[in-house]
Amino acid sequence: GLKAGFFYNWWDKGLNGETDTLGNVTEFNSIAYLYDGGSFQAGISVDELEGWSTKANGIGISGIVSASVGGVSFDLLGGYDTEWEEGAIRGLLSADLGPGVFQLAGIWASNPNTYWNASEWSVAASYRWNATDKLAVTPGVQYFGSLQDSVTDFGSDDMWRAGVTLDYKITEGLATRVSVQYEDADNSDDQVFGFVRLQRDF
Repeated sequence: GLKAGFFYNWWDKGLNGETDTLGNVTEFNSIAYLYDGGSFQAGISVDELEGWSTKANGIGISGIVSASVGGVSFDLLGGYDTEWEEGAIRGLLSADLGPGVFQLAGIWASNPNTYWNASEWSVAASYRWNATDKLAVTPGVQYFGSLQDSVTDFGSDDMWRAGVTLDYKITEGLATRVSVQYEDADNSDDQVFGFVRLQRDF
């Protein structure tokens, strides 16, 4: 369960689809340990934050506790940025529901930090509907409360985002993903964005 090097932190994990944003910087030089007890996991990581802040030689500490029972799993994750002396916590619930998977996430931060700086709090949800063996449709929504106003503070503006992602397996080893998102932020123009991707696996 012990590893060291340059790799993705647990903050990189997101919901199905492309609507959500649940982390800020998610890849570090780190030393991490994860205890894996099957249906229960717990881990801690020490992350190098140099280069992500105006201060030098800082480190971050993140930890995770995960549990799964049947088709339901839950992650509780926290990160503390010693450079800014601020932290954030995040919960993520995933449950098999009907012909798909429902996911729900929530975040709160004391102030902007390396792990999370988009807003003081946020909630997001998605549902991946497996329409056929080849086609999956994933609508998602996210609300951001008190968007970041400066490097060190959150403000009073809010934002919401909604969109849908389509995944289609064209043939063995070849798939496409289409994503369209709509975003509405206070004191900013609404915007629509997305992408089309073809992926070949060998």
